[in-house]
Amino acid sequence: MPFSAVVSQLLISCPGDVTESDLAVVRNAITRWNGTYGERFGAVVLPVSWNHNAAAEFGRPPQESINEQLVDRCDICIAIFANRIGTPTASTESGTTEEIDRVNKNGGYVGILRSVRPADTRSIDPDQLGRLRNYLDDIKTNSLVLEYEDNVTLAANVEQILVAAVSRNRGRAEVQLASPSAAKAQYAEIWPRTTSEEKVRTNSRGQVSSSRNWYIALFNSGKAPARNVKFDVKDERSGDDVPWRIIVSDVDTPFDVAVLAPNSEVRFPVALGMGMPVQARCVVTWDDDRGRQTNEATIRLV
Repeated sequence: MPFSAVVSQLLISCPGDVTESDLAVVRNAITRWNGTYGERFGAVVLPVSWNHNAAAEFGRPPQESINEQLVDRCDICIAIFANRIGTPTASTESGTTEEIDRVNKNGGYVGILRSVRPADTRSIDPDQLGRLRNYLDDIKTNSLVLEYEDNVTLAANVEQILVAAVSRNRGRAEVQLASPSAAKAQYAEIWPRTTSEEKVRTNSRGQVSSSRNWYIALFNSGKAPARNVKFDVKDERSGDDVPWRIIVSDVDTPFDVAVLAPNSEVRFPVALGMGMPVQARCVVTWDDDRGRQTNEATIRLV
């Protein structure tokens, strides 16, 4: 059946060392999201990139052409890094960093991903890697950079970015339609996800072992603090509580987080156990100037 939708253009931005297979995963995840959630959100996301959509043009720097033809028309940007930052432009470290800055300054939503897949060290340029690390360190205070090491995690990260970006854009459109004078209002926007860290240990015999610690992360991508934040993990089919052992707090309080600042994240460790389901539905609620708000998303421990 036909449905009405707001169409957003999404810029896929990356240096040349990001593989075509990773870019295919990103595009497939966007296509799958449109089919699964497009009608529910009243939104369709169209991916664009310079190598697929920019027209050849003579007479000015390539980045200027890309900016005019694509970047400045996009509402969302997914920027992907591996081990290179890219080629410098006239104003920034690389084309990718310039595109990140332009979409952000134009009020768009920017999600940054970093590949941590194993790579042949002989193919890595130390200067490029060093500049990339410096850039990522510089933006840590203002950006949440999600890492991926396999296709499943990459696709999940893309879907989470789409939900957050489309929800924010839809909220803005609804506010502007309801009252143009209210468009300047600022709200919180929290989405749950899972994240993990690998811990490497060396024993007294020099033997190396590793383990992975899992967390539920709540990220406020909005422009206002979220208060009285609480989350629950439910079975996707039955709606019953899922037996995940989540370490919340040793203090008995009615909420899991009293105040979650804009562009900040809080994580809760998950203690894995035998027989635990790897997938669940996480429901997060909070208060802002609109009243009590709710978002929910599928999260996985994989």
